[in-house]
Amino acid sequence: MSGAPSRLLDRCVAALARLLLRAFFRQVELIGLERVPLGQPLLVVAAHVNSVADPLLLLAFLGVRPRMLAKHTLFRHPVMAPLLWLIRALPVYRRQDAPAQMARNFKSFGACVRVLADGGAVALFPEGVSHDDPHPRPLKTGAARLALEALRRHPTLPLRILPVGLVYEQKGRFRSRVLLEVGAPLDPHDFLAAPNPAAVRALTARIRVELDAVGVAFGTWDEARLVARAAAVFAGDPSGASVPLSRQASLWRWFGRVHGQLEQRDPRRFADLVARLERLDAHLSSARPAGTWSTHGAAPFAWLAPVGWILNYLPYQLVGALARGLPQAPNDRATFALLGGLLFFPLSWAAQAVLIGAFAGAWAGLAVAFAAPLFGWVALVALERREGQVHSRVGPVATPEAAAIVGQLRDEFEQLMAKEPDLGDERGDLHR
Repeated sequence: MSGAPSRLLDRCVAALARLLLRAFFRQVELIGLERVPLGQPLLVVAAHVNSVADPLLLLAFLGVRPRMLAKHTLFRHPVMAPLLWLIRALPVYRRQDAPAQMARNFKSFGACVRVLADGGAVALFPEGVSHDDPHPRPLKTGAARLALEALRRHPTLPLRILPVGLVYEQKGRFRSRVLLEVGAPLDPHDFLAAPNPAAVRALTARIRVELDAVGVAFGTWDEARLVARAAAVFAGDPSGASVPLSRQASLWRWFGRVHGQLEQRDPRRFADLVARLERLDAHLSSARPAGTWSTHGAAPFAWLAPVGWILNYLPYQLVGALARGLPQAPNDRATFALLGGLLFFPLSWAAQAVLIGAFAGAWAGLAVAFAAPLFGWVALVALERREGQVHSRVGPVATPEAAAIVGQLRDEFEQLMAKEPDLGDERGDLHR
């Protein structure tokens, strides 16, 4: 497929991906899209921490339509295979999956070089596997080898490597938030002078640096939890719910450096900060805002919300049961929820339309077909507005003791930034 039909298919796939992601995530925050060099060949690289959600985000919001690389076993999956066909993905044969078939990677490798030579975009995840670690995994050399081979075959090709950071608030949770941040494009021509093995190693190391600049990494999940709480306290909302995810990510990077270096410089002070953060985290984690349902001011047309819940209750429960019940790694929860939603909601809407149409006529069935997704969206917005109102009435700090800890921690963090300026270089950005 090429030409106008291919471009039309790309636009349709991107629109479908945006619709699906906007439904799953409460907010998709986009930073640095102006850095995407449109109209020239691109090799897009990103960390891989949320299975199918990661490539969907790249397809939906980058403004380019990259060809994806996917492990060949997915091309036999009954649900994934049609999606991979739609996005014209290319198979990768990994050693752990099919050691005897790795020679077939030359065909996919050559196809990627041709896409780049034609001015297109290719996207891959250099870690080689989707994972649930709090820190990045070592990069494979495939991205560097592909970029350098494309340049050796086409020396004048204006190829750029585009690092993209994907930061999830709670990656497996429905209606959480996600940040897509585009880093500075990298020119791989500078690495051609070195012999090939050294050039591949050097370019891979540089890709790691650029990905780290737009990502967030922690040593352990406990460290991640405490750093996130510290950043939220500094930003003025200990719950973190009202702080833009882009600012949180900047704060996480700074506090991550503080966490590591302060532990070595001043262990006693570090232990005291950690103890206070632990107490605050326990207070806020145990606090449960209480409130009563009210449609007043919740959302436009909120009176339609109960109808929306009735029409969408069954597929919503089925998707939840699928995401919770199947044996899976934590980073697959969003995948099961996204794919389950893509399957169960349209099937449910169609079944309701047919059933109502059989009893009340074709026009009634058609009305239900339109009303079910529309009223479901109204119900979702109304519920989120209501939760936001309850949160603002109760407040993010539930007890006087927690409020006192927050005040002490904010003072301590301000002192750290004043007395330890070499702990971070984002101080101006942190005060936004």
